[in-house]
Amino acid sequence: MIHSTAIVDPQAQIDPTASIGAYTVIQGPVTIGAGCRIHSQCKLVGPVKMGTHNTVHSFAVIGGDPQDLKFKDGPSELVIGDRNIFREHVTVHRGTGGVTTIASDCFFMVASHVGHNAVVHNGVTLVNDARLGGHSIIFERAIVGAGCSIHQNARVGRLAMVSNNSAQTGDIPPYCISMQTAVVNQINHVGLRRSGMSRDAINAVREMFKLLMRDLADVPLPRAVERLGDKLLAYPEVQEFVQFVKTTRRGVARFQPWSQTKDEQGADIPTTVPQDAHSSDAPG
Repeated sequence: MIHSTAIVDPQAQIDPTASIGAYTVIQGPVTIGAGCRIHSQCKLVGPVKMGTHNTVHSFAVIGGDPQDLKFKDGPSELVIGDRNIFREHVTVHRGTGGVTTIASDCFFMVASHVGHNAVVHNGVTLVNDARLGGHSIIFERAIVGAGCSIHQNARVGRLAMVSNNSAQTGDIPPYCISMQTAVVNQINHVGLRRSGMSRDAINAVREMFKLLMRDLADVPLPRAVERLGDKLLAYPEVQEFVQFVKTTRRGVARFQPWSQTKDEQGADIPTTVPQDAHSSDAPG
């Protein structure tokens, strides 16, 4: 199952059911689990621990050194779960003084990048050329669209979507869609329905979004969540949103509706609040 032209380090541990394609290089302590398929001309650089049934396509580099000037060959590792797909030219870097973590059932499309010490939860999709900065966190079933960038230490919440080549310098809360830099535009209605979330829970999320993003638009979001009533807070989905907001480090994106009105000269008039209205005191 290992092609004769592949170069495999003696430190590597490869399950007998895994396959290694032509001209692939396995360097250092790399563990590859059962059923993994490593295509031709890939490079895996340890320490890497890869679970089962992962697929790595040609020209991907998995476990490269972190792009971090602080990295001086200290502790560094990449841990990957099961059933992930890494398409062509994907790069995933090990941690600086720690671990980069990828869970299971994720899809990394062509030329996407995961930076050092990032945490990628289950079912995440990175579309072509999406980029995750160091120490970023992407929660379950979030989507980072083509050409989008997530700043270091920023987070994208569960079932959220970032698109339209946007660059996110702050946190995008769960269930939201962002099509502009540091802005939340709407709820991810389709994603919520497809996730299997109950109708009552979806309605609670919608009501919460209206209250926090529209009715209390002039109140900083970490304080606005304190005004949610017990009825809404009874839903775990609402509690998850509140916890996400309260633990922000870089601030939470402000609300701005995707639609715009026009002035007499035809220029856009944003129907939104000042840029810092939904930011915490954290930098960024």
